[in-house]
Amino acid sequence: MQSSFQDSYYSQEEWHIFTRAYHRACLLLDRDPQFHPLGERVMCSIMIFYERGERDFGRLATKAVKRERQLPEEDNWSDANYLKLVLGVRPSRRQHLH
Repeated sequence: MQSSFQDSYYSQEEWHIFTRAYHRACLLLDRDPQFHPLGERVMCSIMIFYERGERDFGRLATKAVKRERQLPEEDNWSDANYLKLVLGVRPSRRQHLH
């Protein structure tokens, strides 16, 4: 997930929250955070819940795990399109968390 997109859209603090939530979710799902084929789908869940207002990494992880357990493995996860829409519509921003 490291890219120029990361540098231009979310702050370092926000990426720190995403990373902590992702690693917690992978631990709860008993998955390797680097190599599991559905890792991107988990990260998309985390980012979507973040965009909907959740800021606590523990709750982000829990929500992503709950959603992941409800989806079949072969699902390509249409909510990823929601994330693209949200990120495509919103202007680039730099803001600090309080």
